[in-house]
Amino acid sequence: MKRAGKLYIITASLFACIFVIANILFGVIGSKQEEDIYVLMNRVFNEIEAECKQYSADEISEEIVTSIIKDVYYSHTGDYSSEYGLLSLPQKVYYIPATYSDTSVTLLNRDKEFEKVWMLGRDGNVLGFVVFEFAQSGYGSLRILVNAAIAVSFAVAIVICIYINSYVLRPFTKFASYPEKLSKNQLTEKLPETKNRLFGRFTWGINMLNDKLASDRKRINELSRDHLTMLTTIAHGIKTPVANIKLYADAIETGLYQPDGKINESDAEVASKISKNADDITEIVKELIDKASGGVVDFEPEISSFYLSELTDFLKEEYGKRLDVLRIPYKFEVEDNAMIKSDKNGLCRILSQLMENAIKYGNGEGIFVNIRKDEEGYYISVRNKGKVLDKKELPFIFNSFWRGSNSEGIEGSGIGLFESFEIARRLDGEIYARADADKSEMEFEVFLNR
Repeated sequence: MKRAGKLYIITASLFACIFVIANILFGVIGSKQEEDIYVLMNRVFNEIEAECKQYSADEISEEIVTSIIKDVYYSHTGDYSSEYGLLSLPQKVYYIPATYSDTSVTLLNRDKEFEKVWMLGRDGNVLGFVVFEFAQSGYGSLRILVNAAIAVSFAVAIVICIYINSYVLRPFTKFASYPEKLSKNQLTEKLPETKNRLFGRFTWGINMLNDKLASDRKRINELSRDHLTMLTTIAHGIKTPVANIKLYADAIETGLYQPDGKINESDAEVASKISKNADDITEIVKELIDKASGGVVDFEPEISSFYLSELTDFLKEEYGKRLDVLRIPYKFEVEDNAMIKSDKNGLCRILSQLMENAIKYGNGEGIFVNIRKDEEGYYISVRNKGKVLDKKELPFIFNSFWRGSNSEGIEGSGIGLFESFEIARRLDGEIYARADADKSEMEFEVFLNR
């Protein structure tokens, strides 16, 4: 909506500027034309008046004045046109005689009129009137036409803006953040299919990309599991002979294999070095296993400040419609909309994984998310109804590639909760799992220090 508002404001401002500038220009041009008209009329009338002085008042007739007008004005329209402009020239100039005693007649000129009347007199008496008749078209009509064109263009522009907002900006806003979420490995629903010609193929392509990334993630998880299994197998295979080597080295170092039981200094020195190397190998194997397990999770914290309600906004946007379609009751609530300093994307990844598990392993009776804050820190709780794990399995639930007894027949890799655990740990937090068999309820709670 912000983009649409800016679009409307920019469009309205642009046309307002065009309207104002056009009318200012027409005002300036109109004033200049009005000035030219009066200068021209004054010049023509003065010449007519000067010519009329050659005749006495009794000799002045309509035919004589009309002839003078023809000589003074109509014979020189080309010169007047080049000097004052064609639109400043009157279309018609003619004479209206008056009775000699009509002393009460006055000049009837008014602004914006298309006929300008000039009184021709002699010795204080009215002889007649010289009428300058102008076309009703010109800059005034052009001004009306231009303003009408601006109004129509503005209406068309607003219609185009509405179309752009409805068919471009609004659909684009809905999935503008989708590629970013895909790149950050946030689990999201597919984009809804649309008949919009502008984005139909884009939506189809993005959904194909989502499927491809999901398939690649699944394959990577399988390879990671095989890799970790191989490393674990090799590590355990190495541990036993290394432990035996260390044992033999300790025996040699203590003189256990000497006939007299006395320590051989040279042998003891070599045995000490062997024992130290065995300890180094054990430490390297342990570090290798730890790094192999942690390397499965691709996450580097980016700390920023945001409100807790932004997490529920994310859940509503990503899972609200999906849960409505699945007819699963849900509730996303924030008890205290405080500001938290953490990694929002990381927390969204944790919530996505917990929501996916709640949907997959729940029985559809309800999913409830509660976010709160107390003196110790922040708590994010996700509860769902369904088959619960045995309490004996809970200690292993966050192990990599481990799957519980309730996962039979349900697709998964066993990496999601391990990933959530690692992200929480890297955010200086923890994640706990609880099982309530009496209520058939599983609960996962994320705790973050203040």
